[in-house]
Amino acid sequence: MIVVDVSGRVVRRDGTEIPLAPKAFDLLLLLVSNRPNAVSHDRLHAAIWPGVHVSETSLPALVTQLRKALDDEGVIRTRHRVGYAFIGDAVIEGDATTSAAWRLIWRRRHFDMRSGESVIGRSRGCAAHIDAESVSRHHARLTITGSGASIEDLGSKNGTWVNGERIHGVVALSDGARFRLGSEAVRLERRSDERPTKTEWP
Repeated sequence: MIVVDVSGRVVRRDGTEIPLAPKAFDLLLLLVSNRPNAVSHDRLHAAIWPGVHVSETSLPALVTQLRKALDDEGVIRTRHRVGYAFIGDAVIEGDATTSAAWRLIWRRRHFDMRSGESVIGRSRGCAAHIDAESVSRHHARLTITGSGASIEDLGSKNGTWVNGERIHGVVALSDGARFRLGSEAVRLERRSDERPTKTEWP
């Protein structure tokens, strides 16, 4: 059994800690969060390297690194022309409050967003409940990793809009990003205590 501790960003197998690089941890968290379904190459690239162009070999190399660290080649399956899927036994642990490094702001409401994937929409079961007529029940998927954040529309009627354009596929978001769900303006930002400290020069 593999345990993915979100709050401590630690992975353990049968009580033994498995050292992982930050991006390998992000990859594992995304795969385990979606098991047994495959996660597409585009979604993985956008979540792990948001806004950065990397070589086509970067993702396969990271998958190979993760497989070696887990010492199990079969636990991560390659879905050709699609992406990768985690098929092993795993559990995600960690306090959602302590791991919430980002927050979503809509009107005067704040939603703490934890690492991994969260659905935004009008349904009360969504991680961010946006109760507005132009928002679909399951409108968009927000993915947060140690590297950054990304958003993907879930086939909503009125669309998800970033920088004035309706998005198709996964789009990276930066700290302070503003976007629209239908006609509703939303902002995503890092919590103030999670922002890097700025150096003040004399």
